Amino acid sequence: MWFLLLIVIIFLLYLNSRKPKNFPPGPAWLPIIGCGLELNRLRQKTGFMSKATELLAAKYGPVVGARIGVDRVVFIYGHKEYREFSSREEFNGRPIGVFYTSRTWGKRRGVLFTDGESWEEQRSFVVKHLKEFGMGKKNMSDMIEGECQAMINDIGKKVDDCGGKCVLRMDNIFGIYILNTLWTMMSARKHSPYDNQLKHLQDLIRDLIYNVHMDGALFSHFPILRYICPGYSGYSTFVNVHRQTLEFLRGEVEECKKGFVPSDHRSFIDAYLDRLISSETKTSFSEDQLLAVCLDIFMAGTETCAKTLAFAFLYLTLKPDIQAKAQEEIDAVVGPHRLPTIEDRPRLKYVESVALESMRVLAGLAHCVPHRALKDTHLNGYFIPKDTVIIGNLRGVVMDESWPDKEAFQPERFIKDGRVQIPENYIPFGLGKRRCLGEALAKANVFLFVAGLLQQFKFSIAPYQPPTEEIIDGLTPGPKPFVALITRRQ
Repeated sequence: MWFLLLIVIIFLLYLNSRKPKNFPPGPAWLPIIGCGLELNRLRQKTGFMSKATELLAAKYGPVVGARIGVDRVVFIYGHKEYREFSSREEFNGRPIGVFYTSRTWGKRRGVLFTDGESWEEQRSFVVKHLKEFGMGKKNMSDMIEGECQAMINDIGKKVDDCGGKCVLRMDNIFGIYILNTLWTMMSARKHSPYDNQLKHLQDLIRDLIYNVHMDGALFSHFPILRYICPGYSGYSTFVNVHRQTLEFLRGEVEECKKGFVPSDHRSFIDAYLDRLISSETKTSFSEDQLLAVCLDIFMAGTETCAKTLAFAFLYLTLKPDIQAKAQEEIDAVVGPHRLPTIEDRPRLKYVESVALESMRVLAGLAHCVPHRALKDTHLNGYFIPKDTVIIGNLRGVVMDESWPDKEAFQPERFIKDGRVQIPENYIPFGLGKRRCLGEALAKANVFLFVAGLLQQFKFSIAPYQPPTEEIIDGLTPGPKPFVALITRRQ
């Protein structure tokens, strides 16, 4: 009896470690854990996941096959391959599993981690109504300029209170100001940068993002661990942070309900509430779905932009020559008596290049949000079975060998013949139907905050506290905590 059971277990482990025929090449699959140990070794060796998968691509080619626990994963590295998989309909799915459903009551909801007809409906509604409330329009830049002015006022007060110089932590300073540029469209509400509840929530989200990666978490690759060791596997923290975020968002929705008048929309939430009482409402629309959409936008729409600005000011602090050149351009084009606006962007070529380079740096450390094969298909001549997770390495696009001195922070790389020129493989926001919905807002945020803050302040290395270029890896990588000595410009 026990001998037969042992034979069955060995046979199942053998099947578990077999690769599908013509599956992309990659590290050996061990029973149960797959390539998990090798990926973790490379991550520890290089310091971040995108570098680890870059090493795999150098060994196995631009399409790398792997298995992590229960998940079959393909990593894409390379400009041509990234474009191909991003543009093909059969790769537009999102992964299925506890990592993607435990954030929203065990069901697939929202727009970030869903696919199919429900996703199409929700995405179409989000795009339409965010445009209605400013996305990509003049009033969007007005909102950003208002938040930038608020941040300038708050920093200026701290500088003045300290006698003209102030050391401030820069890696986490942008969060609520950036959130407000988005949340004004979402709920017609703004939050104080001194809101302790919201600051605590953003700290929780930031810690969570640093402890999971685009390929998932321990409990997602080995789902049984959420029952055996929910704390160690990361499941408890993951669920708790999302629960607190959803509670905050439910409060935002309840506040919108207080002044809600059908057909008189002040915000995206108002428009969604109106849709819920419409006779044309489809089954994919519900209040839980609204909360899930808000969760996606709240978490994805602020952290990435705030991290990009953190990288921008890290390098502006470390490289005073770049900072001085940008400030010289701002002084010549805008002067000291008004805040830079989005209309100044065509003439602020170097400042725009600083913003573009900051976005390139972040993308070069990251992977795109995972996709899923919706059917059996092929890529680059290899067989990709249905439900395989596909993860594009953006490093292989914005930091491949076509970029001279690719690791350096060089805004000049975007200026050719006296104007800003963006290379074909500059695609930090992705491609195809899964391209980032907030691209216009992110680009405007980074440009206007960089321009506005550089106009007013000088950022220097604080005595005995030099920043490091080391990063913290995670779902959205970011710089290690750092401070800058801030003084007012005369």
